[in-house]
Amino acid sequence: MGVPSAMCSGAAEKQEIQKPTPSKPRIDCIDGCRFALVLPIVVAHFARFGTSHPKLLQFLTQENVLVGGFFVISGYVSAYTSTALGSRSIEERVLAKPELFFWKKVMSYYPLHVLVSTVFAPMFIAVERWYRTPWQTSAFRGFLNYSML
Repeated sequence: MGVPSAMCSGAAEKQEIQKPTPSKPRIDCIDGCRFALVLPIVVAHFARFGTSHPKLLQFLTQENVLVGGFFVISGYVSAYTSTALGSRSIEERVLAKPELFFWKKVMSYYPLHVLVSTVFAPMFIAVERWYRTPWQTSAFRGFLNYSML
């Protein structure tokens, strides 16, 4: 009780087979390199508050060297996303409107920034209260955080 092949062939002929557009391959090792660079940076930011041992502080707080490497890799990723596949030229549709390219990049991580800032806001407010920081200063810092200024 199948459909006769004559009926199927007519429908198949009417459909156009579209070739998938080639896309840039994801370079997974870059994520690993970025993580390897950012982990010691995060540890160093918190090490200043976790220990007062001078040798340990000297060892853990040398993150300024790694920040440069992180910026180089991030610049490479930005350039990689804005170049054409298989040629040494820019991708016109991506860079046709630079302001749109900028806002797409910002909005790709801003929702996560708002979520994390909101989740950790009680901790930040508690610390501000413990140090008796004026509410105006706390509100200004909150504004700077959420506006990313």
